[in-house]
Amino acid sequence: MKIILQKTAILLSFLFCLLATTPTAFAQSVVIDGGMSPDQSVWAFDRDVRDADKEATFWFRVQKGSIYQYYFKAQVFRPDGSEVWNTSYGFDIEGYASEKLTFPFFFYGYSPNKLSPSFGIWKVRTAVYEKETKREVSVREYSIAFTDGKKQPRSSDVLSSGKSGNPFPVPSFQYKQWRLKSWGIGIYDEVTIGPNTYDREIRAIDVRDAFSVREALNAWGKGHKFGAMLEGPPVNTYLNANQLPQYVFGYILKHPDGDNNGKNPQYRISSYCNNPGAVLFTFDVRKLGRYRIEFLLRERDKPSWEESSWVPIGGFDFTLTQ
Repeated sequence: MKIILQKTAILLSFLFCLLATTPTAFAQSVVIDGGMSPDQSVWAFDRDVRDADKEATFWFRVQKGSIYQYYFKAQVFRPDGSEVWNTSYGFDIEGYASEKLTFPFFFYGYSPNKLSPSFGIWKVRTAVYEKETKREVSVREYSIAFTDGKKQPRSSDVLSSGKSGNPFPVPSFQYKQWRLKSWGIGIYDEVTIGPNTYDREIRAIDVRDAFSVREALNAWGKGHKFGAMLEGPPVNTYLNANQLPQYVFGYILKHPDGDNNGKNPQYRISSYCNNPGAVLFTFDVRKLGRYRIEFLLRERDKPSWEESSWVPIGGFDFTLTQ
């Protein structure tokens, strides 16, 4: 009987240790959502333009019961990769924390040489991390173009002919109510077509499988968007009980140098569909060469950190040149 009691005590001790360590494995479940508002990827700077500066908010929201265990962090990097901003905050009683930055003046103010501002792609990185261990449990990165507002590129620089039609064959893919209609890489406009937040669509200007960095920057400078587009059915056909899009999108972006963004589902970016099935992704135009993007679909109520929650749609290659 004494031996049995000793074994029982050892087993209970083991189970207690196991239960004590289990929550960290699912720490990401504390994160409810996060984002940038306004979701503007291009900010043009011109000293002669008044009232051009706007406040951009980067935020995360976590479960109220975890506000004392986690912190919010915001970092900003110049196009050359140097860090110019690194700060952390606690969450309020509602589980909300944010960093507010004034663009485009922030980019100008943190350029080493004010006579030659650091135009190019800046990166804003936000994270939720554990207070005790400093371990990051959720990360979001935003690539933001800081452009020269005095330079007006010719329309021919943006609206180049490229190849006729869409060079990206669309495979047959359907998951429940969601069916793939189109995809591609190119220059697009996002247009409001109705009074509702979701009444928006992506209109293609130029779609092809190779673009130069100059073409991408010129497009951003003109207020267009350069990136990858994924189009499905209208959002109102797949809203959940809370009237939010039932499906979100993620992607794995394979760089020419071998890096992979989104390969680990724990850090895969989820993009809500704020228009009729079209989602735009921007890229780091400082890395030239052949890219590959793989799209995935997830029901928003399923855990993003589990690979089994993601349904592969397919992918294609494209090239960035000088």
